[in-house]
Amino acid sequence: MHWHLASFLCITAGSLLALLTPLVLKWLIDQIIPQRKMGLLLLAVGLIFLGYQGRMALTSMGSYLMLTASQKLALSLRMDLLRRLDALSAEYYDDTPVGSVMYPLKEPIEEVSYFGSDLLPAILRMFLTAIFTLATMFVLSRVLTLAVLPLVPIFLIARQHFRQRLAANADTVQNSRRAWSTFLEEHLSSVIPIQLLGQEKGQERRAFRLLAREIRSQQKLFTSGVWFTVCGSMAVVLAMCAVIGYGGEMVLSGTLSVGGLVAFYGLVTQLFDPLSSVADLYARAQKTFASVRQLKSSLELHPSVTNAADAICLSQEHPSQIDFAEVGFGYRRQKNMLHIRSLRILAGEQVAIAGENGAGKSTLAKLIARLYDPDSGSIRIGNVDIRNIQLKDLHRYICFLPPAPVLFDGTLLSNLRFVRPAATDGEVEEAIRSVGLSQFVAALPDGLRQRVGPGGCQLSGGQRQRLAIARAILQQPRILILDEATSCLDPSSEWAVLEKIRRGLAESTLIVISHRPSTFSKFDRLLVLSRGEIVEDGNPQSVTFAASRPLSRSFCTTSTIDENLRETSL
Repeated sequence: MHWHLASFLCITAGSLLALLTPLVLKWLIDQIIPQRKMGLLLLAVGLIFLGYQGRMALTSMGSYLMLTASQKLALSLRMDLLRRLDALSAEYYDDTPVGSVMYPLKEPIEEVSYFGSDLLPAILRMFLTAIFTLATMFVLSRVLTLAVLPLVPIFLIARQHFRQRLAANADTVQNSRRAWSTFLEEHLSSVIPIQLLGQEKGQERRAFRLLAREIRSQQKLFTSGVWFTVCGSMAVVLAMCAVIGYGGEMVLSGTLSVGGLVAFYGLVTQLFDPLSSVADLYARAQKTFASVRQLKSSLELHPSVTNAADAICLSQEHPSQIDFAEVGFGYRRQKNMLHIRSLRILAGEQVAIAGENGAGKSTLAKLIARLYDPDSGSIRIGNVDIRNIQLKDLHRYICFLPPAPVLFDGTLLSNLRFVRPAATDGEVEEAIRSVGLSQFVAALPDGLRQRVGPGGCQLSGGQRQRLAIARAILQQPRILILDEATSCLDPSSEWAVLEKIRRGLAESTLIVISHRPSTFSKFDRLLVLSRGEIVEDGNPQSVTFAASRPLSRSFCTTSTIDENLRETSL
């Protein structure tokens, strides 16, 4: 607050100094030159110098202070928004493109920062200068001031007429830029697949349409600003004519001095000169207000999955038994997706889950990890409803690995220690050994210090999955869920990794979702889902798949696991 106050004082002092030059000119013309006072002439020159340079110094200092305040505000806004985005649930990120999520963090905050550092000081200078100038004009000549004042509403009416159009056009510019940002984020992250599909021209046409829409919206905004300027300039022209004509008549009649006319003309120029830039300032302010509305809507977002008021902490020693009771769930665009009447997975049990695409396997896993809350029923861990557990504790307790692992643009080591920065070198080496990456790491020029590129792009799909599993092992979760997290590994490598996990996390509950018969055939328990319900629960060797339940070709076409394995071997 003190930064804003100091800036306001500097800008106010600078606006007062703007009055010095016209008043000194009046003094010079009316007294100093007729009386030939050389000493006062030098003083007048010094005051004019002070008026210009002092105003420049004070307004620059005020702008600097305002810049500092706006930068602090932008930093605070970015951190507040980032915290809000970090707290949002999976439902928001499933429905919102990454470009739209990122957009408020960039241009809207930059617009707000620009408003504080450049636009607001300009508006303050214009407002204060107008107030001080009008007061001085009234002192010099009430009659001339009253002749000029009626012209001010012309500008106000023009502003009112174009205000809604400018606001609407500014919102359109914001929306078109957000659409372009969303497209660009999606396009640049998918350039290679687009090339492989031969859709470069189609994407270029989409880009052209989006850019053309943005250009048209900017043109409309500019056109509205031009009309605003033209209508506003009418007041300036009429005011100048009134001062010259009526003021000249007053000088001839002896009711106004020549110096007074010159000073008054300078004050009128000083009053209406900012009007030429008001349209630009107002249009830019409308863009800022549109950005503020965008930021406000983003800051008002709330997660759908939150901590209960009486949520408890969860220790790593808490029993890891999982119980489903009358659980029903559906996504926003896909209702009644899952129905689990009763399911118990014992602590330390190792369970495989199979089913056709869309059967609800991943949805079940996401509910256990509490990425979503069930619409009905309850999920309990160790006889405690997961909605009554602190989310941060639950996320340490449960590790959910999707098919496409999330890696960061850093080194192998930084990705491994992402969940446990304090992990020892020995623990890291053991995790690497567990997933069969030891030879790969040893062959790298920089070993564990080797960078993996954005999203791990310098690694193969299997290497990315192995690295993510090694990170999960370092986390030491009590419940580990692998949702097709080994799909890029060949069957023998996959089973070797799973065996290492089973030994390394012997006391943890392991849930593996897969389409491969070779994966779940070696588990002691297999759950089969179809159309959101558990239709089979038992030993993989004895589970049968009814022909009425169509399953994915990738994991089952006949009656039993053994038959599937035999058919695969043929």
